[in-house]
Amino acid sequence: MFNSSLAGQALITEEQAESVLQPYFDTLNRCIDDGWEAWKKDYAPMHHKLDARARAAIVFCEIAHRAENAFFELANVKVLRRTGTITIFIGEQITLRFKKMGKKGRCSNIITKTQALFLAQLQLPGMLDGTLVHAGYELDALQQEIVRKAVVCQLDNQVLWQIQIAGPAAMLIVMPPQSTPPIPSSEPRFVAKAQNQEKPAEAEGGSA
Repeated sequence: MFNSSLAGQALITEEQAESVLQPYFDTLNRCIDDGWEAWKKDYAPMHHKLDARARAAIVFCEIAHRAENAFFELANVKVLRRTGTITIFIGEQITLRFKKMGKKGRCSNIITKTQALFLAQLQLPGMLDGTLVHAGYELDALQQEIVRKAVVCQLDNQVLWQIQIAGPAAMLIVMPPQSTPPIPSSEPRFVAKAQNQEKPAEAEGGSA
C-alpha cells in the first residue's frame, strides 16, 4: 500500500469539506437513493442470478446515470464520465466518486491499481488537484436496505473523516494530524463551461 507521505498535498478538513459540499448534499442523497431504488425495482427480482458484485455494479451505474444529469447543470461543478467510472469536481478543492462502503466508511470494492492511487490521495493521469473523497452507501446486514450515506475522506486504509449525507447515525470523525499545512492556493481546476455547452453523451459501463 502507498505511504501517506506520498499524498503530496494538504488535505481538506472536515469543516472545509462540509462548507463546500453543503449545497450538494441533497443532490448526492437523491442520486444514491434513486440508484438503489432502481435496483430494487428493476433488478432485485433477478437476485438469484446476480451476485453481490453484479448488484454493486448495477447500483453504481444507476447512481452514475443520475449524477451525470443532476450535477451537469450545477454551478461550480465539472462532471467527467469515462467507461467504468464517474468523477465529479466540486469547486477547486474536492474530487468525488461514488462507492459502496463498509461499516467504518472504507470502500468495500476490489482495490485496483487506479483505486489504490485514489485512496493514497495521489493524482491520477488527467485528474485535477483536490482532495479525493467518495460518496458512499452502507447496506444492512441482509443487504436489503441502505442504512447510511456519507462523504468519506480516506488515506490508504485510514478514514480521516466522514460526513453524514443523511440518516440518524453519528459521524465518525478522525481529524488529520495538526501538522497538516493549510491547503495551498492553486490555479482554477477547470474552465467554466459555456452557457450553450451541449450535454455529453452517456458512456457505457460501470464499476462498484
